[in-house]
Amino acid sequence: MAEQVKEYECCALFKGDLETEALDAQIKAVSDLLTTRGGHIARTDRWNKRYLAYPIKDYHEGYYVIFRWFSTKELLPDLDYLLKYNEQCLRHLVLDYTEKERKKRKRHGKVQAPQV
Repeated sequence: MAEQVKEYECCALFKGDLETEALDAQIKAVSDLLTTRGGHIARTDRWNKRYLAYPIKDYHEGYYVIFRWFSTKELLPDLDYLLKYNEQCLRHLVLDYTEKERKKRKRHGKVQAPQV
């Protein structure tokens, strides 16, 4: 049985002292992983440097990068491994965006499922 393709979103927080080229390399590494494992990237949002509400690993600033893509859940462990053991990534979170949208539509009275 074929795996279902879903929409996922990943928010990654990178160290605030990264140079532009180093941050670009980190973003490219994640994008390459997603595309080589059969994912299709819908969008990548790169935020400017932001102050953190509290220090994370002694860093007070960081770069947020939001990746949104379509894939099966089979590549999620590889993405988690890449970001968890990356020295430049402070934190990351992966969400099933399909489920998030379904719950939002249900709350607002729109019962129909989103088209993927």
